[in-house]
Amino acid sequence: MRARLAALLLLASLHPAFATDIEVLRNVRWGMAPPDIAKALGDDATRLPGRWDFGRYYADTTVEDVQVASIGFRAFLQIDRQTGGLGQILLERRGRQASPVVFDDIVKALTDRFGSPEKSDQQNTAAVPKSLRVVWRLPDFTINASFFDFRTTAIVSENPNVDRDPLTPFSERQRNNPRFLPRRALIRFNPP
Repeated sequence: MRARLAALLLLASLHPAFATDIEVLRNVRWGMAPPDIAKALGDDATRLPGRWDFGRYYADTTVEDVQVASIGFRAFLQIDRQTGGLGQILLERRGRQASPVVFDDIVKALTDRFGSPEKSDQQNTAAVPKSLRVVWRLPDFTINASFFDFRTTAIVSENPNVDRDPLTPFSERQRNNPRFLPRRALIRFNPP
């Protein structure tokens, strides 16, 4: 479990500028405790205001603007609650910067580097948010690339501060501003 984060080092070949960004992560290993991670990252580490909860994991340290295929991500170094050591690295891109085109570029770059993915799932119905997941299982690590798009007609809201006209059907009162519905492009690196 203390193997070097080969995933991040191998990704350095995706884009020449990525090698510079990834140098700081060279000393980070699976299972490292949070103080050791902060020491290994030095000035490139950014402390979060408290622990950010990610379910099974939590993060208190990030690295800003990690590049994958010339696309900037925020890296969360996530600690496994059970072991107390580094259990996952999450690269996240949000909002307008997370689009289907960006996700296609990410998948293409990862496919060019690691070959065809082992698994690819897609949910695309009007009733649920769009969800894509692509998985590569490699000897030293697993990569999960995911895209979530909550811009769907199934999510509606209504301004509670406006008096409702009972003669106006709900379908005409609903407000669904796509700018406020989240999008996420994620790349997760895990031990095998």
